[in-house]
Amino acid sequence: MKYVVDTNIFNHLLDGRLPSSALPVNGEFIATNVQRCELERTSDGSRRAELLKTFCRVMSDIVPTESFAFDIPGSGFDESRWSDGKNVSTLKCALDARNNQKTNNWQDAIIAEVALVHGYGLITSDHDLAVVAKQQGIHVHYLPIC
Repeated sequence: MKYVVDTNIFNHLLDGRLPSSALPVNGEFIATNVQRCELERTSDGSRRAELLKTFCRVMSDIVPTESFAFDIPGSGFDESRWSDGKNVSTLKCALDARNNQKTNNWQDAIIAEVALVHGYGLITSDHDLAVVAKQQGIHVHYLPIC
């Protein structure tokens, strides 16, 4: 099975809060450029470099997003497909209903939409994203971090 890996997983792997063995053994792990861009915005240069190494080590493939978004790095021209926006809007509205103060709900919706459209699983430690994704029929591998 293919799994879209949420950005928070790379942070937890790097910090040792999540062992690699917690990831599904039967999985092929994919991401979009949205996750890569989120990691590239890490302000600490050495941490950013380590996060990107973790990203490259874990990922099998990088796929385009399903919804073009001018203002979301990683989901722009040549990084995204064109869609009617219904799936991503539904996901974003559901995420906002759970926590409208979270600043990256658009990114989470765009990442989850890839899993939804292609029938991939989603690996995340974000409880709100896990709940919303499950409600939309996405197979979620939720890894809570205490």
